[in-house]
Amino acid sequence: MDTAILFPDAQLAGRDLLRRLLAGRTEPVVRNVTVSTRGPDDNDDKPALPYIQVVVDGTYRDSRLNGRATLRVIVWHTDEGLGQRLALLCEALLLASSSDDIRGFSPLVGPIPTGDPDTQEPMSYFTLTARLRPKNL
Repeated sequence: MDTAILFPDAQLAGRDLLRRLLAGRTEPVVRNVTVSTRGPDDNDDKPALPYIQVVVDGTYRDSRLNGRATLRVIVWHTDEGLGQRLALLCEALLLASSSDDIRGFSPLVGPIPTGDPDTQEPMSYFTLTARLRPKNL
């Protein structure tokens, strides 16, 4: 019988990796940042900014050992410039990193500065492909 292969939850792996990468940063744009899989509108109170949401737009498995996911990283900040700077920093850090669950990243789109369609708050986002590490079951 063949060994079953499982890939990690890319959303949680991406969130956890980004939390670790930002934890030691000293840039003012990172100060008091929250990194979550939940959106800021999922909170009862208006969230403190800066706020980053990591979501998966899709997962793909093209063979037994090759899994990947499209990660979208959404950044809210107090103004457009700070949001874009933080998004650029997050993208750079992720593109240069790996973890126990993620072998590496490739860029897809962005960072793109925009406004939140619901609140009009400053927002930037980008997408990456995460190459996932297979695990034997």
